[in-house]
Amino acid sequence: MKLSTSISLSVASLCTGFLLSSAGPKSNIALAAAAAVPTAFVTYLAVDSKAQGKVNAALETNRKAGVTLHKVIRDFDDCKGRLGKVTAQLEELKSELAFARNTVNSLGLGKLQCVGECERLQAKLTQVNQTVKQLELDREGDAGKITYYQELAIAWEENFNAKLETEVTHRLKLAKQTELEKIYNEHDAITSQSMELFRRLQSWSEKVAHGHNSKKEIIKSLANGYNQNLDQIGNAVEAERSNYLEQIELLNERVGQLQQALAGDLLEPEYKDFGFNEAGRISNAIALWLYSQKQIPLKVTGAEEDGGIVTAGYSYSKAINPDALVNLIKDSSKSIAQNLGIYAVTDVKKLPYADVLVVKFRRDRPQRKAEKGSLYRSQQNFIDYILSQPVRLRIIGEPGAGKTPTALVLMSHLVKRGFLSGNMPTGKKLDYLELAFCNPLAGISVKNSSDLDFCLQWDTAKAGFSGLASEYDFRKLPLNSEYKDNVGYLWIMDEFDNAVSDYPDGAKVFKTALKDGGHTNIGIIVLGQSAMVSNTKALKIDDMKMFTDIYIDSSSIRTFLTQYGDRFYSKSAVERAIANLEQLELELEEQNESIADTAREFRIAMVCQDRSPVFYQLPYFDSVDIDLEAYQGQLNNIELLRRGQTVEGQITCPHCGSASHKKNGKAQGKQRLQCRDCNKNFLV
Repeated sequence: MKLSTSISLSVASLCTGFLLSSAGPKSNIALAAAAAVPTAFVTYLAVDSKAQGKVNAALETNRKAGVTLHKVIRDFDDCKGRLGKVTAQLEELKSELAFARNTVNSLGLGKLQCVGECERLQAKLTQVNQTVKQLELDREGDAGKITYYQELAIAWEENFNAKLETEVTHRLKLAKQTELEKIYNEHDAITSQSMELFRRLQSWSEKVAHGHNSKKEIIKSLANGYNQNLDQIGNAVEAERSNYLEQIELLNERVGQLQQALAGDLLEPEYKDFGFNEAGRISNAIALWLYSQKQIPLKVTGAEEDGGIVTAGYSYSKAINPDALVNLIKDSSKSIAQNLGIYAVTDVKKLPYADVLVVKFRRDRPQRKAEKGSLYRSQQNFIDYILSQPVRLRIIGEPGAGKTPTALVLMSHLVKRGFLSGNMPTGKKLDYLELAFCNPLAGISVKNSSDLDFCLQWDTAKAGFSGLASEYDFRKLPLNSEYKDNVGYLWIMDEFDNAVSDYPDGAKVFKTALKDGGHTNIGIIVLGQSAMVSNTKALKIDDMKMFTDIYIDSSSIRTFLTQYGDRFYSKSAVERAIANLEQLELELEEQNESIADTAREFRIAMVCQDRSPVFYQLPYFDSVDIDLEAYQGQLNNIELLRRGQTVEGQITCPHCGSASHKKNGKAQGKQRLQCRDCNKNFLV
């Protein structure tokens, strides 16, 4: 009874709370719950303790129901919020629908207006179409009328043109006839007047022509007379002018002479009275020759003779350069000797302490000493000496001195002897010798000789140096050792001084081949004009010391001795060489006077040896003896060796057939050879 009563009260409390909460806001729910809880609690205290579990279960159920109630309330609030949004959207749709209805209503009204306007325009269009049809009917009627009027106008125009043409033709004929009669009458009148004028003009022209002829004759005679007088006057004026110019020139010359005289210069040569002294008379003749040929006045100051040499003294004008005067007399020394009949002008110089020029000359040929000197050797001595030296020769001489023929003579003897192994006098003779000549002036210089054309290989210095480099490189290869050991190579170049200066790279190749020529069996002969290495670019004195220098003309010999001799030899050796040269020059002149064949002329050469220069008589140029046919056969064999082929008749090893061998003493009176390939010996 107590339990049921408490439950009833609780339920009643809850219901009361729900009713209150449903009637008020959300906050009343908590108030209702709060009111229900004390009521339940009081009821609970009042009931029996046995019903406590059921009460707790009822409370839990009540709590869950409250939670569920709160969730339902939240969901209800959310639904109310969404309902408010939907209501707002519905209002917006209603507004848009109203706007759309208004728009549709306005469009409907406009459509009705447009329909009315279209009906009105359609009515007008129908009216216009009717008007157009009426106008087209009218146009067709008017077109017929226009055609009729056009045809009528054409007919009237044709009628008018025909009548007009007929009238114009008629009137034109009348006008032409009248005008022609008028023209004929005027022409007759003009013709009559013209004939009268012509007759009068003809008469007048005859009178004028007669007068002109008369005047022409008069003017012609006057012109002839005037021209004659003018020529006479011109000749007289020209003669007078020439006379004045001559007088002016004489006056200018006299003024110049007076000015020179005031300055202390000579105007004419001044001679010295030597009586019957022949040396003095020749000294005066030299001054006269210089004045007449070179317009140089000199004053003869004196002359004396000693030992066959005449020394003449001359003073000169201050305006003359003494060095130029000395050079002029030196250059003219041969002409002076030939014109005055003296032997030679030997020396010209200016005294250092006075303005006096000293000229030394010989009246007669000096007497040659019987002894040429201890430094002189024969032709055979020259050949023997050259063959005893390594083939590194430098032939020096002036242009036209005979460098090419001299080189050809030496090559002839080298070919006859053969090239020696190692380019040494003690080496064994090689089987072959190739000559390779380079002449940069081939086909250019008129003085160029063709004696060496049989071995000419290059006509430019660059090609010549390149050929030497190729041969040197070929011989340095180990596989070409047999070729190198059997073939000597002699390289010859003309104009060497210019070539080595123009191609410095060629000079490097040349120096390498020069220094290593003994190992590669290469010999060298060069021809040039420079007496000293300082004039040869790209080479040093040490390079040139490897050469045997051969000077082959007096001028080059004298230049070397006087300018460079003291650098290599003692003063006494140079003086002795110059004395020998003077004696040899006398013999050269004496012996060559009666020789017509230049190949047989007496020539000398100076060879620079260690202690002193030595003079040799050069071999005659006609002593050249080269068998060109045999030499060509050698070249063919050389080419076979260069290709690695066997030469016909060549000695081969009986054991292995190799053609590469070397001498290895003698046995049984025969030459013993050792094969380079199998190292076995055999006799030949």
